[in-house]
Amino acid sequence: MNFKDAWRESLAIYLLLLSDPRRVLRFAGAPALVLAVLGVAQMTRSGEGGGSLLLFLSVLGMIWGLGVWTVRWSRFLLFGEDNVQFWDMPFERRMWRTGGLLLSMLLLSGLVSILPASVFMTLLAGVTGHGLGSGEAPPDPATLATILPGWFQLVTYLVIIFLTLLPVARLGPAMGSVVQDGRFVMGASWKATGHLFGLPPLLALVLVNLPIQAPAALLLIWGIKDGSLLVVFLANILLSITHPLVTATTALLWARIYGVAIGPYQPRIIVRDEE
Repeated sequence: MNFKDAWRESLAIYLLLLSDPRRVLRFAGAPALVLAVLGVAQMTRSGEGGGSLLLFLSVLGMIWGLGVWTVRWSRFLLFGEDNVQFWDMPFERRMWRTGGLLLSMLLLSGLVSILPASVFMTLLAGVTGHGLGSGEAPPDPATLATILPGWFQLVTYLVIIFLTLLPVARLGPAMGSVVQDGRFVMGASWKATGHLFGLPPLLALVLVNLPIQAPAALLLIWGIKDGSLLVVFLANILLSITHPLVTATTALLWARIYGVAIGPYQPRIIVRDEE
């Protein structure tokens, strides 16, 4: 995949979703309603009673939702499966395994990005003259955030996001094997996305996610900046609505990469239908 392919693939994915909005609604289905209810309950809970239980249920719901939507859209693109109904509530092992691997991949990538991002932040602070003087003790993160200029913090956040998403973009296509109950072919996915250090798949991942997530993210930043609980609440509702769409576009992108650059070179997977 090159940058031109990344642009074409992202555009094709949007066109696929827009070609049949009813399919998008069916594939999001009842799981989207369940997660929306859990999200509202988490945001509106009063006091600490039941907070741990709600958090636990929200994490389980996130794993389940990621698995359900990824499996549905991946198998639709790879095998043409389109028999999903709105009220279907699948709890097969395939869904939990897919969602668990996705969440683990995101969390591990975020943790791994901390060290190189910290090194970059330190070097940039020294080069731009925002570093600490000799002999000064490093301040705590909260104090450090207040003494650094806004552009510096923005660059740092962008570097963290870049370092987190790059391995996700390169390993994500391996989910095409997982949704078939096969192995998580991490090495094959990393090799297949190695052109230009994986930047084209990363660009494609950003292109299929940013337009959908940007409105809710901007609304959330606005609400936090102004201290408006209502705006924050509305932003979280919007995020709940866009969550199935983001998962759909990501799953379609990775299934496309798997089907073209990985699957044909893997041993044949005996596909099981658990539904």
